[in-house]
Amino acid sequence: MSAWPASSGDGWTESRQKLHAQLAERSDLLAEYYASAIYFLSAPQAPARMSHLAHAVRELCLHLPDAMGVVKLDRSQSDVRSAQFIKAWEAASLPDDPADFTQCGEVSSDVPMLLLPRPVVAAAAEMVAASRVRGNSARRAAMMIAEPHAPGGHTRAERDPAVRRWVRIIDQTFFPFVHAFDKRPAPVTEGDLNQDFAFLEEVMRGVLAPLEHVADLDELLAETKWQPGPQKGEDAATSGSGGTDPGTAAGAENSQFDREARGDR
Repeated sequence: MSAWPASSGDGWTESRQKLHAQLAERSDLLAEYYASAIYFLSAPQAPARMSHLAHAVRELCLHLPDAMGVVKLDRSQSDVRSAQFIKAWEAASLPDDPADFTQCGEVSSDVPMLLLPRPVVAAAAEMVAASRVRGNSARRAAMMIAEPHAPGGHTRAERDPAVRRWVRIIDQTFFPFVHAFDKRPAPVTEGDLNQDFAFLEEVMRGVLAPLEHVADLDELLAETKWQPGPQKGEDAATSGSGGTDPGTAAGAENSQFDREARGDR
């Protein structure tokens, strides 16, 4: 079992020691990421503190669903399908410039239709299917935190307040610091940082010991000012109480967290 720091100080409360032990029962590596996150959370003067903290939190939250038995993020099949699509494209000697394609004049549509060989279309469909099967990070979070088999399926689970706040915290509080060289992240106050991290911890406690911490999580959600507002195309009457935080749309394929899960920069 991965050990936490010998000192009971430095942010290691009794509840954190218990959560660390629960994580270690699932994965020593996850427990080590959690210990690293606690260290940097409690060391504001540490060099590159936010970058190290963000990396630890990202890995912890990205791979906790694996430890909970949720389908893993596996890029191998989508990588294979992508390679096959490129081969089919090159075998058909298709141009790289969309302007060089032959336009299909028989189809009446506001959107110009282009002619593509059937093998290329088939390879494209297989590539898309392989990408969807593995699921994105928001969906995996929903499968771990909420009940994806309830009426409404994944779409409803991804609208769960806990799921949406989990994804929002990863995307907006921590992820920008993972690649700080790409774009200078907006500063985060110590108060917001600790509040967001505490929420992630409470969700993890609920996931690892669901019956014990449901009430605590409900109370934490009720205390926060954030409430999920209506999403684009979503009925406000069914999307929870209105709020100013946009949250994360269900199944948003282009979120920073999802792009990182796919290995994009």
